[in-house]
Amino acid sequence: MRFWRQATERKGFHTIDEWYSSETGQYLFNELVERLNPILTTTFGYYSLQVGCTGFAARLQEACRVKHQFTLDDLGSGAQVRANPSMLPVASDSVDLVILMHHLSNTSEPHAILRESFRILIPEGKLVIIDFNPVSLWGLRYLLQSWLEHVPFNGHYYTARRIDDWMRLLVFDQERHHRVGYLPPILKPSVTRHLSWLEKGTRRWLPVLGALNLLVYTKNISPLTPVRHRWVTRKILPGKIARPTAGRGMKYDR
Repeated sequence: MRFWRQATERKGFHTIDEWYSSETGQYLFNELVERLNPILTTTFGYYSLQVGCTGFAARLQEACRVKHQFTLDDLGSGAQVRANPSMLPVASDSVDLVILMHHLSNTSEPHAILRESFRILIPEGKLVIIDFNPVSLWGLRYLLQSWLEHVPFNGHYYTARRIDDWMRLLVFDQERHHRVGYLPPILKPSVTRHLSWLEKGTRRWLPVLGALNLLVYTKNISPLTPVRHRWVTRKILPGKIARPTAGRGMKYDR
């Protein structure tokens, strides 16, 4: 297994699942699971759906309290459901948890996928977005090598601020934002071990430079309160009622 991982790193990776099988990917994945577990242990419900990196869904959601867990991908590589994530074959308001793992950065329709996630989530349902942070050493290497289309430095890295702007338009409330992984973006573990001082220093002094953004949102559905216009109110409310004048000025005989 170790020889296969090293050979795969020399040849390059075809999918993000293959990259997470490498020693560097496993190191980053274990730290991601450690950060995600406290969130998933407090998430309850009947259905969860993970889009992207479906080969690691079981390990990623091991601590999840949702009863039924499903995976979906348009490539169908190990996913239980093969479909286009921008047109999810899922009923509206039926899913308690949606996880988008490295999918927004590898699709040409990020807005459509977010809209579909909002549609299928129940009120107060959770949406978890996991993707690389462009404001990091990994983002710097992405800027230098994205034109090569080498996994994981391919696709499009979105900043957390930009994603947050999209989510506000969809009426999502941000619950948490974690930055995960401070390992330098070097795919050779033998070299990475000698840079542990850089990882510790970045984690302590520059925590914003984490390799991954872990964003947790809640679907916010507020009850609509009808607002009446003033002219409607004046029309509906009764006007002043004149007091009766009967009997006024009348004289009575004694």
